[in-house]
Amino acid sequence: MLRVSPGGGLRAAVALAAVLFLADGGDPTPAAGGKPGGSFTFAVISDTHTGGTKTTGQQVYRRILEMVNEEKPDLLVHCGDWIIAPTFDKAGHATADTFLAITSMLDSSIAFYPVLGNHEGDHEDFSYARSFYPVLGDSGWYSFDHGNAHFFVVENNSDAPDSALMGYRHCLPNAGINTPGSRQRRWLESDLKGRRPETEWTFGFGHRSYYGAEEYAGRKNVYVAREGEGAFCPFIEDAGVDVFFNGDQHCYTRTTPIRHGRRWEESDRSTVYLTVGGGGGRINRGGSERFPFPFLDDFPEDAYVTGTKTRHFFLLCTVDGPRFHADVIDTSGARIDSFTIVK
Repeated sequence: MLRVSPGGGLRAAVALAAVLFLADGGDPTPAAGGKPGGSFTFAVISDTHTGGTKTTGQQVYRRILEMVNEEKPDLLVHCGDWIIAPTFDKAGHATADTFLAITSMLDSSIAFYPVLGNHEGDHEDFSYARSFYPVLGDSGWYSFDHGNAHFFVVENNSDAPDSALMGYRHCLPNAGINTPGSRQRRWLESDLKGRRPETEWTFGFGHRSYYGAEEYAGRKNVYVAREGEGAFCPFIEDAGVDVFFNGDQHCYTRTTPIRHGRRWEESDRSTVYLTVGGGGGRINRGGSERFPFPFLDDFPEDAYVTGTKTRHFFLLCTVDGPRFHADVIDTSGARIDSFTIVK
């Protein structure tokens, strides 16, 4: 199990002490580790889409970082699509530099944890994006502990039947998170088995959405991962993953606890799925008339709780012993949703 130590450093052109880095012998920042049993907070965003021809994503990302800095959580997780390119052959340095420059606004006391999105694969098959964050290694997956919680990050862009679609076809190597026996699945199985005895909460993070409610061409849920022998979702549900966060769809969606493709009343051995793609990318794609929201194709009966596709937002989560609470906050400061899980 990889133990992450956020510290200082990035590539030479952009020194960002606030951004996660596997330091070469460096001391971890105060954000790393936490106290088992103590309370802590973390923020989650996704799909900031900085670096494109439009500035909306850049403006929204700046605003969200300002709000995150005011809240001062211990850490911030970005569920992917940090960047977007004007075209697939122009996804290089200028695009990434915009994202890195804005990310430098993050308070240095807040550790930053990245997830690979499909647009990070648009240039040099992820290798360029991975070079900014050595914790991503040659794979894009890792884990860490904080307080009484275990966090894991998976790369789930290329392991899907529609991975050849524009926007996903460059996402190599195929990570195989939905394939039992694959390198990534074996790693995750071992990682979850190795959780500390004091771990009360387990949080998973990926990019592609399993239970998002946005209907958008080429962005449909990865249905194959929801059910069936060896499928990814039943695997993490059985493993006691409490919440799985993802982006890709530019909306907010919250489910009830789900286990093996159906709503599950008990919180133990079931997973709440949150789609959190409101960090700056284009929202209300296709309009409400062409693509009504929520789109609940093959959703488990009564498993959809709430959502929106018309607002930009981030999540602020608090863990306090056996209590988890999340607020979904838009860029005006209004709360879109709030919920609590108690064990």
